[in-house]
Amino acid sequence: MANESLQSFAEINPLVGLPPRTLRLYNVLEVFKKRYRSSDNPEWFRMPRRAPLLQKIGFSQADIENGLQELVHANLLQIHEGQDTKWYCLK
Repeated sequence: MANESLQSFAEINPLVGLPPRTLRLYNVLEVFKKRYRSSDNPEWFRMPRRAPLLQKIGFSQADIENGLQELVHANLLQIHEGQDTKWYCLK
């Protein structure tokens, strides 16, 4: 029963049920979104040197990759590669 409730809340808010580290990554991405947005399409942003920046605040490379995949799976993040740059879009 509790699992069904969690699932129904996740349908309303996809952040429900995500691991705490993934939620922290989502919040960090919000900062990147404001700071490194695309001039052509402001919904998209880049993360320059993402691993060193995120490792300074306690994320390992595996944490970053796992968190990004969990956010993509939860339909909270899109990733697009173009001209040696990965672009991200939070939903």
